[in-house]
Amino acid sequence: MSFLTFGQDSKNKDLSNFEKVYYHDKTISYEDYDVLLKNIIDYKDELKFALKVTNKTNSFLVFDSKESKVVINENTISATGKLKLIPISKSRTQTISIDRSKVTKQKNFEFLLDGLSVLKENSTFLEVEDFKIPMSKKDFNFGDVTCVVSIPVRKSQKMTIKIEMNNNGKDYIIVRPFRVGLKMPDDNIYTSKNTKEIIALAPQTKKSITLKWERMPGGNANDMQKVPMSIIFKEVFFTANIINLDPETIEIIWDEELTTKK
Repeated sequence: MSFLTFGQDSKNKDLSNFEKVYYHDKTISYEDYDVLLKNIIDYKDELKFALKVTNKTNSFLVFDSKESKVVINENTISATGKLKLIPISKSRTQTISIDRSKVTKQKNFEFLLDGLSVLKENSTFLEVEDFKIPMSKKDFNFGDVTCVVSIPVRKSQKMTIKIEMNNNGKDYIIVRPFRVGLKMPDDNIYTSKNTKEIIALAPQTKKSITLKWERMPGGNANDMQKVPMSIIFKEVFFTANIINLDPETIEIIWDEELTTKK
């Protein structure tokens, strides 16, 4: 990929006379995502802006903004920021900062948007043993993931289960909590209905899910406070492959009117 470069512009005003230099917002739509750069301001030694990414795929997006760069007068400078997980059909915004202390202000520059990946969920779910209630232990493992179970509410007609997941491995794990089920003495499996959210558990991170069940059919035979049960994890946990997206070059243009006005 080639960069457009912008040299010193001697036709107009000297930008060094401005304490802050403002640039036009930029919105671009790509096949897998939309991106918005807004509030683009060059301060004394720092370039900052808000970067919003909207996920248009059927998978999670991962955005490691530290892989992105700006090109100012042929100088390439790495961005600072955080890794963001962007759910399906959702947007995430973060502040991008650039240390411009060694490069003079320019009227135009380029932002190289890099570090975006798609988490492609594998079709085969991870096998997890049924977890018995009453609990003889408080945790279980599958692969490199450790889960700690607690039951803050257990009544005849209401129960809440909390599962803290700790991913010690190198793979992303996709979690579908709404498929977690309780197998009752009537041999039926009842799934939790309080959430429809799909979760991505990044490597070396923790997340918790809270699952709730209300009144069960069957009366005393399915009394959640008294009867033995099993938590079933069929088609709940999946690994995911990382597919890197191509970097994109975005031209940023000086907003002379706003700069002069401010």
